[in-house]
This record gives sequence, structure tokens and C-alpha cells, in this order.
Amino acid sequence: MPASPSALTLLLPGLLTDAAIAPELARQLADQPAVRTLVAWLGAAHPVQQDFDPFEAGCTSREYWWLHRAGYRPPDGKVGAGLAPLLANDAQADRPVWLADLAHVQVGRDGLVLTDSGELDTTQGESDALLAAAQPALDAHGAAARGIGPRRWRLDLPEGAARHTGTPDAVTGAALDAWWPRTPEARPWRKLVNEIQMHWHETPVNADREARGLVPVNALWLYGGAAPWRPDWPAGRPSLVAGNAPWLRALAERDGLPWLRPVDAAAAIRPGALVELDDLALPERTDDWRTWLDAAARLDRDWFAPADAALRAGTLRQLTLVLPARERLVTLNLERRPALLRWLPTPRHDWKRWWLPQES
Repeated sequence: MPASPSALTLLLPGLLTDAAIAPELARQLADQPAVRTLVAWLGAAHPVQQDFDPFEAGCTSREYWWLHRAGYRPPDGKVGAGLAPLLANDAQADRPVWLADLAHVQVGRDGLVLTDSGELDTTQGESDALLAAAQPALDAHGAAARGIGPRRWRLDLPEGAARHTGTPDAVTGAALDAWWPRTPEARPWRKLVNEIQMHWHETPVNADREARGLVPVNALWLYGGAAPWRPDWPAGRPSLVAGNAPWLRALAERDGLPWLRPVDAAAAIRPGALVELDDLALPERTDDWRTWLDAAARLDRDWFAPADAALRAGTLRQLTLVLPARERLVTLNLERRPALLRWLPTPRHDWKRWWLPQES
């Protein structure tokens, strides 16, 4: 059954994992009283599983879910391109929005790998100095750039000079050759980046960073190319949007919707709300499983138990859980049971069969 536009939707990045420890995590979840509401939900709902290809979408499954839910329709299928106008928070311009994040590329087991740009800790001064050093190369290629934060530039590029392949979150940790093919379409941007990197060798920015024990800024990751767009919510306009990502606030405000940080469950647990709870995402990505289990317990106490109480009381008629992972997207729909059935045991199934990665 598809999610109702009047359902409370909780998006839970990091709850699904492909890590080898997944079977042990499932056992600990099942045995931990502190997550009893979550485990009951997992066992009561029948999952709707969707295979997801980050290369085809050009983004993570989490980003895809939000952009698709908001109604972004890319002309070339690269849904991830629609993220850039939200990050730039520019709803007026009619030109394509290209963004480039300052990045660090290192040699990994499978070749060059993009590391998490959010962990670079670049300062505004460093970004400004790197942009000034890149100016001759930008001018020579008919491009322009301006900083929109300590780690991100907004670019104006000649038509046909670039194409969107993937958002930074989709590319981080993956082999770059898979995301940045050596095709004729990619050649102009590759050439520009190579020249920018040569100019960066002449600045003291990276020497100063390495002296402070920080990795150098040695790359730019380009993404976007979509024009500013307005959400139309084809599956139904939500009552509010809650989430920590700044672009979720931009998504809400672009359509005049209320936006909240997910700190007050009482304010957000209501029909039609779309709420992203990202407490599990970082510990899942960094293999910090003790923190992951602790975060699951906090979510159960602060969010899941109150939402379940609202479902039982009838304040909510339907609850939808969305679980994004790297190559799949799982949706669980829970409904308030009819009055005649509430005294009977809720049917259960073995949730580990779908929660565990296929190879487990």
C-alpha cells in the first residue's frame, strides 16, 4: 500500500547497513529492550523494497527520495542535479546552478577516492585564497566562480563545459573512475580542474594546512547543472518538513512550508509531516556501532515511542518509515489497527530476512 499524504513519514538514513557486522547488529537490536518500538515496527510492517542505482540517479538514495518526493523531474534522469539549486538557495536565477566543493582525493585500494568534504574543516580564508589562485584558470576558460561558504563555490560555466555525475555524498568513498569517466563530455572540466590544481601549488594554503596536521585541498568536485525549480509534491503537499540538512530548509521555504530542526518530537509528530532523523547516518558511515546502538535507543525513546502512541490513540492514522541504503530503498507502512482487532496480537514476521544485506 503506498504511503498516504496524510501519514507521518520518518526518513531514517543509516538504519540499514551493508556492513559485515549487520547480522550481529540485528541480534543486538532484537535483544535490546531500549529499541522495542523500532523492533515491533520492523516485525509488523511488510517492506516495499526498491533497487537503487546511485550512478543512474546521480545521488544517494536519501537525496533521491527527497527530490523525487518534492517533484523534481530531470531532463536526463540525473535526479541528483536538482540538489544544487537548493544548496545555493537561489530561486530566482534562470541559469543552470553549478556547485564545486573543495575536496581531498587520496589513493585507495581501488584507485583515487574522494574523501568526505565535510571533514576538511576549510576556513573561509582558505577558500578565498584558493579561489583567488584559481582565477587565472577560470578566466582562461570563460568561467566564473564565487564562494558561498568555507568549502563550496558557485560556478558559471560555458554551455556544454560540464555534466552532472554525482553529488558529493554519493561519490564519497567510491572509486572516482566510476564517477568521472574519461569521456569527451568530461574533458573541458577535467582540463580546467587540472589547471586550477597547478595554480594551487603556488599558494601557501596547503602547506599551512599540512603543518596543522590537516589534509591538503587538492580537488574540486563539480555537481548540479539544474536550473532553480519549485517543488510541487505530486504525492501530496506535506504539512511540514523537518531535518538538519540546510537544503531541506530551502526545499520547505521555497514552497512556503514550515521547517523544523528535528529536536521536538511533539511539534513534528503530526499527519502529513516529513521528518528526517539522521542520528544513525554518521555512526553507520564510520562503523561506530556502539554509538549507532545508543542513537537507536535515543530515537526509540524520543521519537518512535511517541509516534507509536499517536498511532494507537488515533492522532495518526498511518506511519511510513523510509530506510535509504546505498543500493536500495525500503519503505514500511504501518496503520492504526481497526478497533475490533486491537485486542488481538499483532501479526509478526522475520524482519531480519529483508533488513540484512543480501549476502548475509
